[in-house]
Amino acid sequence: MFRRTLSGSIIAAAMALAAPALAQAPQRINISMQPALYSMFPLHLATEQGWWRQAGLEPSFSSFPAGPPQIAAAAAGTWDVGVTGSAPGVLGAARFNIRTIGISNDESVTNVLMARASEVAAIRANPASLRGQRFLITVNTTVDYVLQNCLRMWNIARNDVQVVNLAQAQILSAFSTGEGRVAGLWAPNVYTAEERMNAVPLCSGADAGAIVPSNVIVREEYMRQNPDATARFLAVFLRGIAWTKANHDAAVQSMQRFYTAGGVNVSEAALRSEIARRPTFTLEEQLRLMDRSAGPSQADRWYQGLGEFLQQVGTVPTAPPVASYITDDVLKRIAANPQLRAFAMNQ
Repeated sequence: MFRRTLSGSIIAAAMALAAPALAQAPQRINISMQPALYSMFPLHLATEQGWWRQAGLEPSFSSFPAGPPQIAAAAAGTWDVGVTGSAPGVLGAARFNIRTIGISNDESVTNVLMARASEVAAIRANPASLRGQRFLITVNTTVDYVLQNCLRMWNIARNDVQVVNLAQAQILSAFSTGEGRVAGLWAPNVYTAEERMNAVPLCSGADAGAIVPSNVIVREEYMRQNPDATARFLAVFLRGIAWTKANHDAAVQSMQRFYTAGGVNVSEAALRSEIARRPTFTLEEQLRLMDRSAGPSQADRWYQGLGEFLQQVGTVPTAPPVASYITDDVLKRIAANPQLRAFAMNQ
């Protein structure tokens, strides 16, 4: 009887160790984010659904108004992991040893040049008519990267158009009063322009081959010292992606709460557009995107172009080699643990 009980205890202990983290006290983890952005939504879901504790984590959130101050805070070690845009992700790799361990979503369709509906057909028929016209753009950002590639596709030099540098809110205000022929916007501002200004997408990053991924990131030092916690964090994030794919209607309701709390009020149609226009990737899909077995991965190619643009505009002095900061090690760690893998896949 004693031997059976001991064996059962050993089996139970082994199962507890193999599980994501349910048998241990939650580990505190500092998470950096920005409010009311679709790329951050899985973090909100994890809190609503109680996944952090299931994964053995106790999150503490730091919210930033934009990517640059978020990345700058990494120098002081004020956060461990987080989610940010692709341009800040490259900047973080160049300056602060930030590693990209996953892709939050593909924002290529929602980084877009927009025109008024009454003018779109004429512009598409004759893109050369844009020469000399005013483009309202937030320069040195992903939408500027899209502008560069759209102009190249139209065989128009950048100095052949008038680029007016404005913040996104200023672009919306100016475009609504008739300023500019083209406005460069990203979500959720895209939906505001569509719904309130009768604007129509003219050329997106997806159209011009300027892929704009969003990054799941970690400080390299933290990843090295806490590989298990890093994997559990990414598994929680991936669970949010898998859950959203399987529960669109419930996700829209949760997104409404998340956006409203961040001071962003958009329609239900806009929230559904977020899901429809911004592809996300499950664990298996992320592993394929980062697979280098036959050469540079798909993700490598995406970030290569963006890094070259950021070097060109002076955001980074030299674009870091993509293989130096994009890693699938954490994804592979999740995939190798059956319990953690099932958790990440929402199974």
